[in-house]
Amino acid sequence: MNDKIQPTAGARRKPQSTRPHDTRPANFADLMRLQGGSSAVDAIRVGFPADMIKDAGIYFDVPAQRIRHITRLPETTAHTLVKRGALMDAAASERIWRLADIMGLAHQVFADEDAAKAWLRTPNLTFEDAAPMDYLDTEPGAMAVRQVLNAIATGGAL
Repeated sequence: MNDKIQPTAGARRKPQSTRPHDTRPANFADLMRLQGGSSAVDAIRVGFPADMIKDAGIYFDVPAQRIRHITRLPETTAHTLVKRGALMDAAASERIWRLADIMGLAHQVFADEDAAKAWLRTPNLTFEDAAPMDYLDTEPGAMAVRQVLNAIATGGAL
C-alpha cells in the first residue's frame, strides 16, 4: 500500500528547490558579502538582478556604462532587463560577481574601502594605462589584477 499522501485534484504543489533563493544578493553591497564556493556558483547560475549594474556604478562612483562594459551587457539589453525586473544571465552575473570579489581582495590589501575603489578605478601602467576594474571582463584579466594585488600585499614589485 502506498503511504504517500496524494494531492487533491486541482491542488498545486510548490516546486522543490535545492537553491536558497532568499540568499541571492539584492544589490552590489550584498554581492560583496557572497563568498565563493557552492553558494556563489548557485547564485551566479540563477543570475543577479540587472539593476545591480546601476547599483555597482553608484558604489564605485562610475557611470553605469563602465559596469555594463565589464559585464558585457549592451545598453539596450540591460535597460530591457531592468525594466522587466529580470535577472542577468550567468555570464554577466559571473562578471559582476568577479568585480565584487576583486573589490573584496583590494579592500583587504589596502585596508581602506575608498582606497581600494580608487585603485580599481584609476589607470595603472601595469595594465597598459587601463584601470584594473576594466580588466575584469575576462578571467585572465582578473588573474592579472589578483596577481598585482597579491604583489602589493606581500611587498613584491611588478
